[in-house]
Amino acid sequence: MSRWVMLAVLSGGILCSAGCTCAEPRTDIPSYSAPRASRAPVIDGRLDDPAWQDAPWTEPFVQTMTGAPGQPRTRARLTWDAEFLYAAFEVEDDYLRADLSGQDPHLWTQDTVELMIDPDGDGLNYFELQLAPSGETFDTRYDSRRVPQPFGHLRWESGIEGAIALRGTLNDDAADEGYTAEVAIPWAAFAAGDPPATRPEPNANWRVALYVMDTRPGNGGQRSAGWSPTYARDFHVPDRFGRVSFAPPPAAQEEAQAAAPTPGNLRPTVQLNPQAVQALREHLANTPRDPRGRPMAPQGMQ
Repeated sequence: MSRWVMLAVLSGGILCSAGCTCAEPRTDIPSYSAPRASRAPVIDGRLDDPAWQDAPWTEPFVQTMTGAPGQPRTRARLTWDAEFLYAAFEVEDDYLRADLSGQDPHLWTQDTVELMIDPDGDGLNYFELQLAPSGETFDTRYDSRRVPQPFGHLRWESGIEGAIALRGTLNDDAADEGYTAEVAIPWAAFAAGDPPATRPEPNANWRVALYVMDTRPGNGGQRSAGWSPTYARDFHVPDRFGRVSFAPPPAAQEEAQAAAPTPGNLRPTVQLNPQAVQALREHLANTPRDPRGRPMAPQGMQ
């Protein structure tokens, strides 16, 4: 056991012996069933859309090295539709720090939330995306674990849309409460893999890792947590990514979608008034006709 891990275990034991309530370290790989959204959420950082109310929270994030309860306290939600994978994070953080900008800044050195996504779960061709409380984003793609070095294929552009709702203020000494983060990732982004990935079918399974990084004030360094423990000083451990299944839409939603008109099944519909039809029939029956049976125009209109 490394000195780093031993210190973490010992500190946890000391806290428990002091009377703290300590959860058992998580050792399993977590699973999550992402519901299909009946309506796309508005990407504004506020998690008040109906799509999020139908999506359960993950379990609280843990220390990635040990599986013990993690800091900062964080949890996430996932949902999806025909165009996007959506993710939402809720982070408790009393010191918000994020002042980097530019093309793919190194957001992991300050406060950020992160997704790593491996569509077919083989540890190859996975994607990394980050969103900072400032709204800045970072995205890249890897052929395999951390390959190519140092930061993957930075030319890859995910088309990610992200938004943050702060409960506090950035980059000052005032006490903060945290933030919520919301992202939409187009399925088309994953076509950059080899082989290219497409929108998953209902009940398909992808491997997804979720992380949070947090800078502490002064010389407090940085802390981090994740949905699934990696048991390594590294987040890039694809075989420890969580398992996400994409739930089919509810039966009522499927029926409504099947019944919805499409360009291929549209048919003109005419509503006729029964009284008007009867009046037309009587009029035609009383209309004079020529020897060939054709209606004759009234006199004065020839």
